[in-house]
Amino acid sequence: MPAFLFISGLFSKRTVQADKYNWKKLLPYVLVCLVLGFFRDLSIHIRKPEHGFSFYNQNKISWFMLALFASYSIAWLLRKYPPKYVFPATIAVGLAVGYVPFISEGFSLSRIIVFFPFFYAGYMLDRNRLAEFLDKKVVRAGGAFVFLLWFVLCFVLDKQVYLLRRLFTGQNNYDEIPNALGPAEFVFRALAYAISALVILGFFTLVPRFSVPHMTELGARTLSVYFWHLPVLDVIIHMDWAVDFIHRSFWCHLLLSIVLMFALTYLFSWKPFTVPVNALLDPWPWLEKLRPKRGKASE
Repeated sequence: MPAFLFISGLFSKRTVQADKYNWKKLLPYVLVCLVLGFFRDLSIHIRKPEHGFSFYNQNKISWFMLALFASYSIAWLLRKYPPKYVFPATIAVGLAVGYVPFISEGFSLSRIIVFFPFFYAGYMLDRNRLAEFLDKKVVRAGGAFVFLLWFVLCFVLDKQVYLLRRLFTGQNNYDEIPNALGPAEFVFRALAYAISALVILGFFTLVPRFSVPHMTELGARTLSVYFWHLPVLDVIIHMDWAVDFIHRSFWCHLLLSIVLMFALTYLFSWKPFTVPVNALLDPWPWLEKLRPKRGKASE
């Protein structure tokens, strides 16, 4: 998710540097968040009738759209200040916010603040220069090595890495994280920042620089897949047959995950699913059509 925010920041300059706040572009992020949160809560409500609907407690997927809205808005407010001062300040605030007990999962405030430095880092960088940097053979080799090294460490040192999991999600303050971190919790969050930045760099070095048949086309529709997949997946994986199959073995769990990954990606890349998501992101044309037309003035 920090990588997605970084990419969003990379392409945010026109909106952030505008003299006027672009509410027509940013307000739909809140709309998508509300609709997505509703579908997610509905999928949970189907299997747990006691589960209610709440905008305050953002769930596992809708928070990102709210974070996008907040990140654009905060960056716009800070647009006139020198980035060389703003960027370290955002990191300092991200480290310190963990000590504030009332800033946690509510309205995704913790995640918004903790992950904002990644968005702002993307905003600061020139995407053409970044592309040139990533295309260097030394950088690609080093980035790929770092990415693969972290992948291996997650298996070899799984228990130690697992202790950092709540720091990587950004949604908890330090009091909600097990005491295994010790008294200087901000040091561990700084470590999580560093690891995330290096892994993002490693990931970007592995991204193809050319169009991949069929895959590139699907990649242009990832927001639709992102929007629909979790509410549907949440219902499927809690069905009795799926639960029984998953608990048979690790390989059964892996097989079902791969099948659902491909099936849901292809399904939600289909036009009947992409059209409503695009309409939510740009609702103004169809809202204009719903407005009653004024009758011709009588002569």
